[in-house]
Amino acid sequence: MRAFLKFALLGFVALALLIPAGLALIAIGLPVMAALVALTIPVVAVLGMIGIPVFLTAILAVVVLAVVFGVLGAILAIGFAVVKLLLIVALPLALLGWVLSAVFSARSKQDAAE
Repeated sequence: MRAFLKFALLGFVALALLIPAGLALIAIGLPVMAALVALTIPVVAVLGMIGIPVFLTAILAVVVLAVVFGVLGAILAIGFAVVKLLLIVALPLALLGWVLSAVFSARSKQDAAE
């Protein structure tokens, strides 16, 4: 209970000291903020005239690159799928056909020799 009372008392003392300090900072800070806002209006205007077209051009370049690499990725994916089908389906069928033709040609040569 003693720790709680100590915590509460120190909290009230801190609030009693910080609230006036906050009010003083607000009284000083608001005019300073108003002056800074007034000084930034020309900077924002220049950035609006020059920065926005540059920003839009950069966005356009990124979009074009994304489209190019997206199409390139799709073409490569189709190519990899074709190679995969070739290795999994066509190559074993070709090997089986070659083995069967070798077996049947050897058998026909053996029948012709007899």
